[in-house]
Amino acid sequence: MISAFIAAMLAVIVYSLWVRRDTWWSRWEVAATFALAMEGCALLLLSPWAGHTLGPMLHQYLHLWNVQQLLGIICLIVAVTANTYHMLVRLADPDHVLPIMRKHLLAPLGLGVVVMVATFVKTERGHQPDIFAGLTGDAWQTGYEVAVCAMAIYLSCYLSRLMLLLRHDPRAKTTVNLYLASMAFAVAACLIGFGSIWVGAYAGTAIWACICISVGIFAYGLAQSWQAKQAWFSPEARTNR
Repeated sequence: MISAFIAAMLAVIVYSLWVRRDTWWSRWEVAATFALAMEGCALLLLSPWAGHTLGPMLHQYLHLWNVQQLLGIICLIVAVTANTYHMLVRLADPDHVLPIMRKHLLAPLGLGVVVMVATFVKTERGHQPDIFAGLTGDAWQTGYEVAVCAMAIYLSCYLSRLMLLLRHDPRAKTTVNLYLASMAFAVAACLIGFGSIWVGAYAGTAIWACICISVGIFAYGLAQSWQAKQAWFSPEARTNR
């Protein structure tokens, strides 16, 4: 079932990237498209398929298990950061966006990634294709999970604030509502993960379902947003105006 969820969401991401294929050359849209591509990479790297296929190969060269999961988490952080940039350029002067991001995002996230990588290298977790199969372990693994959760919460709060500001723009209200729904499922995945740690039970299927729905809504929102913008500039729309 998990493989079916992931395969379906990867198909949705590919469709959305195809719809947005012209945005790679747009300074206003490329960050969102890049964020979507990174989410697809993260989903693939975190999947059990990557654990079975890439895990042993990476272990052969790096002598560490589950490196593909670490790379997937980093891809996810990059994706959310890129989407944050996409929203900031609509709220602030473009010349001020990078200084804002360096102050509010890049510095704390850089520290978080250093802690995450350091604790990941120290953890004694063995080969585990399903990232949610064993959320408890030694102190290093706990530190790793705390670093990941801290960055996820920080990014979610920062991004939610930007979304609420953009929601006042009638042109962006529908897309922002989809983004908020996507984030709600992402938060639900985190809460289910915390609950599974608390009770010591496996909840990977529910967590994956929430993650896939979150990514799917985000991908659909980006596709719908770009199609709406294209429709606005279509010959029929110009004639009606």
